Amino acid sequence: MADEVGKPTEAVEEANEDNATPEERMAWLRARGVTIEEPGEKQGPELSATGGRFTFVKIPADENQSCEECDGPLSLGDALPNLLAAKFAGCSLTDDELRVHAATAGQAIGISTLRTVMMQGRAESFRLAVPTDANGRVGVYAYLDEASSMKGLPINMRATALPANCGFPASCQFAGDVYIGRQKWSAAGLVENVDFSLEDLTPGALWMRRAVPENLELQKSLRPEEHEAAQASGADKPASGEADGYSWQDQGEELEIMLQVPEGTGKKDVKVEFKRQEIRVLKPAPLSLKLFAAVEIDGCSWTMGGPGQVIITLEKDSKAAWPKLLA
Repeated sequence: MADEVGKPTEAVEEANEDNATPEERMAWLRARGVTIEEPGEKQGPELSATGGRFTFVKIPADENQSCEECDGPLSLGDALPNLLAAKFAGCSLTDDELRVHAATAGQAIGISTLRTVMMQGRAESFRLAVPTDANGRVGVYAYLDEASSMKGLPINMRATALPANCGFPASCQFAGDVYIGRQKWSAAGLVENVDFSLEDLTPGALWMRRAVPENLELQKSLRPEEHEAAQASGADKPASGEADGYSWQDQGEELEIMLQVPEGTGKKDVKVEFKRQEIRVLKPAPLSLKLFAAVEIDGCSWTMGGPGQVIITLEKDSKAAWPKLLA
């Protein structure tokens, strides 16, 4: 991870000093995002000298439960793997059920050993948005139970929507409760947790919009062959895109626009006008979109989607694909 944002040569040399103690070496690595576990270690990484705290978000697998903001103490390096380990500890499966899930996951390991590992708990991280110089060296990460597949945890539909919004394939799915956090890297390669709030989960948030091109750029630089294959496979896919406050997708004979509105917005708070080559949103906030091509006004409509979302459907005048939404 740290090599993506760079580290000064002198900082690397500092860690290799012959007179550095093992504790100093571990502190140096942890401050740069490397997770180190010592036998019998339970206390987690050393706390930050600032004594500050940061916020992160929990997305429960149970959709009847609301997402919530959590907070924790800053440490040298990423604090979340250690903070969340206890959240993922334990396993309610019987030995027979555990054998089935272990076999499905391709794990050839003794049940007693497997259960011991699961009782300890371990957090796995997945990078949703890469830190770059352009975005201030800030990355966004999902944290989930490392043993979620072997435990047979249910797919977390709300959390699974995040990698899709960041440009990852539909095969990327998260199971069980998932936590989302943000990290900031310094020019020297030091990493520290920074705040990630419930507001940051809003579809079309700035970090999500930036994640798609930034993740593709990273793939292009590190794995050019995979990047070319992905570009080729997506060449015939319907066009789609995102802009400030909305996203859209060509669906063949129709186009769908997902308009973001304040949570709590009801039907009476929304007013949309359709013209042959323009959409005018009058409420809750004015927005005018000059369309790439004409639409059938009688075939256009809108409806309320999920919280904070209005779905606008446009019937094309012609079935031809739209390479873009706006004229």
